[in-house]
This record gives sequence, structure tokens and C-alpha cells, in this order.
Amino acid sequence: MFQLARRGEADLVISHFGFQEVEAFVQDGFGFWPRMVFANQAAILGPPSDPAQIRGLSDSFEAFRRIATARAPFITNDLTVLTYLVDILWEGAGRPDRTGWFYDLGLSDQEAVQAASQNGAYTLWGVDPFVRFIATHSLDEEMLCVGDPMLQRMLASVVVNPERVEGVNVEGARALERYLLAPATQARIRAFRYPGYEPAFWWSAGPQN
Repeated sequence: MFQLARRGEADLVISHFGFQEVEAFVQDGFGFWPRMVFANQAAILGPPSDPAQIRGLSDSFEAFRRIATARAPFITNDLTVLTYLVDILWEGAGRPDRTGWFYDLGLSDQEAVQAASQNGAYTLWGVDPFVRFIATHSLDEEMLCVGDPMLQRMLASVVVNPERVEGVNVEGARALERYLLAPATQARIRAFRYPGYEPAFWWSAGPQN
């Protein structure tokens, strides 16, 4: 997406804040300072049988500790932000021995989740891609642990700098950013629900600016 913006094909970019591309884009002068707009979240997924009994937990550290204690299979999702999160959970669980239950198969995104489904294992993935994927695919995986702020991932808006990229509609980009940060919009973000799901999976982040 940042390559599109560098070519003048976007006036504003919304991205997870932790991506290296955000830092490079802003430090290279192509974009103005990021503004936090909202957050989505990951979830600990697992088989419907839930051998570690984590269903309904909102404490991801306790969920991971139970998975480790039960030595229930866990397949890591090899996306940078998710492997980093797993390392934090592992530290918080007391650094349990990973032998015999923790597997890194070199898989990421839906491939990791499909492997977890096929092996009755737990894993991590974003709620949004999971909801979209199961709408068209059959999986023996469910969202079992959600709602912990540790699982939230911040998204930021970056207005493209017209001094570096020709043709940028900076006024339009600023107007869209102001709309996203307006109190009414922030409240609507918090109220959004996926059809068929009661919990909130999107969170307003305007106050973080």
C-alpha cells in the first residue's frame, strides 16, 4: 500500500502502526506524522473440544498458560507481530518448555490456521481475517480467547506529503482523517459488531493521539 502512495495513487494510508513500512514512509518524508484512528485485534483460536479449557477467557496470558500446562498442541502463526505476541505470552506464562506441544511449521495466515484445524491445535490470528475466511471455508477452529487488550493491534492514518508526491489531494486526506477522529465516528467504531458475533472486535483509538 505504501508503494501505491509513493507513486501518488493514494492520498491517505491506513496501516497497522507496527509495520516497518510506516516508519520508513514517514521518515523518508513521504507522509506526515501518523494519527491513531482505531484498533482491531487478534484472537487465540482453538478446536471446539478446547482441551486446555480456555473458552471465554479474556486473559490471554492465562489462556496460554493453560495451553502449555495441558501440553495441548499450539501452532505458531509466522507473522512478525503474532510471533512477537506469542513470545510475550510465553514469557508471561513462565517460559514453559516448548517440547512436544509447541510447533513452528513455517506457516502463516490461513495456512497456519488450516494446519491448526487439521491437527486439533491452538493458534493466533486476526479476528477480521478469521471471520472473512470461515465465511467461505470449513474449519474446526473457533475464537476461544478474545477481549484482552494485549491482543489489540493499533491502526494509524498517514496523510501523504504533497511536497514529496505530486497530485496528492491533501485537503481531502485531512478531511477524511478528521472524520475518522471525530467523536461521533469514534463512537460508531466502538459500536460496530460483526454479524453473528456479540463481542466488540474494533476499538476507537482517537484518544491515543
